Amino acid sequence: MKSKMKSKKYKISAIVFYSVIIVLALCLPNMAFALQSGDFTYDVSGGTVRITGYTCPGGAAVIPPTIDGMPVVSIGNDAFSYCTGLTSVTIPDSVTSIGKYAFYYCYGLTSVTIGNSVTSIGESAFFLCSGLTSVIIPKSVTSIGNYSFYGCDGLTKAYFLGNAPSMGIWVFYNCASSFSICYTAGATGFTTPTWYGYPASVCEEPTSSTTTVPSTTTTTVPPTAITIASFTAKPLNGEVVLEWSTETEIDNAGFNLYRATAEDGEYDKINNALIPAQGSTTQGTTYEFIDSGLRNGKTYYYKLEDIDLNGTATMHGPVKATPRWRYGAGK
Repeated sequence: MKSKMKSKKYKISAIVFYSVIIVLALCLPNMAFALQSGDFTYDVSGGTVRITGYTCPGGAAVIPPTIDGMPVVSIGNDAFSYCTGLTSVTIPDSVTSIGKYAFYYCYGLTSVTIGNSVTSIGESAFFLCSGLTSVIIPKSVTSIGNYSFYGCDGLTKAYFLGNAPSMGIWVFYNCASSFSICYTAGATGFTTPTWYGYPASVCEEPTSSTTTVPSTTTTTVPPTAITIASFTAKPLNGEVVLEWSTETEIDNAGFNLYRATAEDGEYDKINNALIPAQGSTTQGTTYEFIDSGLRNGKTYYYKLEDIDLNGTATMHGPVKATPRWRYGAGK
């Protein structure tokens, strides 16, 4: 009787073991792993490449159409954010989507070539790219997310080569005062004299897909009129509680938080969406954000960014904290 029971247990164990092997074999080809190719960080999923990061050496960036024989099909969220020395970027025709915050605050960017297969431009993709003066939206684009070109105060013209895409809110808000939309004859979905509140008219298709009009002057961006009274980081078990207080918030749009593992290291944004303003011109308030899933014993550095309604951003910090487990404490 015992030998039969043992035999049965072994059979069950073998079935479980081989089932796990089969599941792993099916899943592994679709799992994403962080890899490096030159200045680009990327991951692979289903035999396609997504660009996830960039070393930001400055100057021009030409995204390759393939890496290791696999097509580059997307630019991930935050991939080039804060690459302030980036002056131009060429996105190949293999790419179909540009992620959220992909080129956030790349204020040195004066030229962008968007590939002819891109269908979607994500939320805040070119937020505060103040060096851009014009942009060409290819025929393939069907959707542009919220705030995609918000605060690009040098941007005077957006050329649309196809039919009107779906548009989020404030896509071209706070661009140049002379900003206007230009679309080709026969395109559908546009209206004249305005489209989404922006001046719009039919014009000839531009001869080049590259927008290169470098600025010849240097301007200093003044700080925002948002007064930060305090910014602290409190360590707990596996997490850090970030708290900041304001005295006044004049024309405040909201806040972003960034984390790094070294004081002078690369800071990554940790909030998914802009933290909305709660204060007023006469009264401030207190905010709290919990950064969880951290490693105990490791020191983390944080910066706070406030953004006003004109798109002006000001950084505060850094502050630091080291999460630790404490006996007898739940956190």
